Amino acid sequence: MRVRRVERGGTCVLNEFCTTVSVPLIIFCGANHNFFYNLAREKKSEESSKMSSPDEHDAVKDKASNDVVVLNESDDEETEIPDRETCQKLTEEFAKITNTDEACAQFYLQDRNWDLERSINAFFEATQHTGVKALHDGDEPELVVKVNASMFEAYGMGQPTTKPPSKLSVISWNVDGLDGHNLKRRTKAVCKIIFQEQPDVVFLQEVIPETFRYISEKLPEYMCIQGNNVEYFTAVLLRRFTIYYDSHNIIPFSGSRMGRNLIHVKAHVGKLNLHFFNTHLESGIEFEDERKSQLKSLFEAVQKIPETESVIFGGDLNMRDKELDSLGGIPPGIDDIWKICGSRKECQYTWDMQRNTNKEFPGRFKPKCRFDRLYVRHAHPRALVPKHFGLLGIQKVIMTQSYPSDHWALQAFFQMEAA
Repeated sequence: MRVRRVERGGTCVLNEFCTTVSVPLIIFCGANHNFFYNLAREKKSEESSKMSSPDEHDAVKDKASNDVVVLNESDDEETEIPDRETCQKLTEEFAKITNTDEACAQFYLQDRNWDLERSINAFFEATQHTGVKALHDGDEPELVVKVNASMFEAYGMGQPTTKPPSKLSVISWNVDGLDGHNLKRRTKAVCKIIFQEQPDVVFLQEVIPETFRYISEKLPEYMCIQGNNVEYFTAVLLRRFTIYYDSHNIIPFSGSRMGRNLIHVKAHVGKLNLHFFNTHLESGIEFEDERKSQLKSLFEAVQKIPETESVIFGGDLNMRDKELDSLGGIPPGIDDIWKICGSRKECQYTWDMQRNTNKEFPGRFKPKCRFDRLYVRHAHPRALVPKHFGLLGIQKVIMTQSYPSDHWALQAFFQMEAA
């Protein structure tokens, strides 16, 4: 193995699909990656906004047979993943040898089963010259873009900076861990989508101990906080490279017959203090009163946060609009992110049995509901501006007739104002 250091400039691998070649661009890594990271997010936002009708959304779903979530590991034979401590050592060693950062190291190592020599060789193969290089030795083909100082200067980027990112991304997803059908493949698909999208914060619901362990192992770049350790529960994931954990606490719903609770996580990005509340409210029409009581408790918990600090909250609320109306609607200062981002019809129903075939309903009636929701409680002055709301997980998992979950995932992007 021949090892050389890389000149300043770093390497970027973009989280977007190239329009001129068939291989995907995966993630960002290396110095000065924020600009290209934002470009990919904005491009993805623009592409999603073009879906202006349910018919267009159906057209995307109809492509599923050719454009499904690809999981390259065998369902019957797990690839052996090192423990977290070993992964961290390999990450640090890669970053030291290549003079890059841990984000870059995670990208190369994860796609090559944590083989350090193979990963370093792939890195130097991709970074011989400025420009684009296709790699084919990982789990799937990928394009690596090497950027030197002159390219950054042309884009007005200047020198490397420690300035916090200006955008925040959040995903919320009920991953349906209670359904054992294709659970292993579906959980792999969830991990693959999170890895590709690189959200800063993830809210998960209906996680079971087995899937929580799997997610924690497959996504070591995230700090994983679980709301319980019994039958099923919620979890919050914080991306280690962009958002920093301060504390968390679990708030039980005393009247719940299903063990439901509320995770409150406090974190920060630069000088901006943020609070995240993730929950899974009581299920079923017959438990409407308890669900409304839980929703009221959620709003009260959010409103206790100091007005100078921002709050993002939501999850699988199992809520009907009439239930919210009976409580007087959303409290002042809180925005429904789907509504504030345009109330796009194709993103309205998050549990949609007319499109999602994971659950079977006899007869012609197929229910659809907006069970899953995300909200922002604004700080004074405002620090978060919702910019985009969309859905993920709308493609079937390869070699199955299942989607990753019976719920679509919610994805939101925010502009963060300087503190």
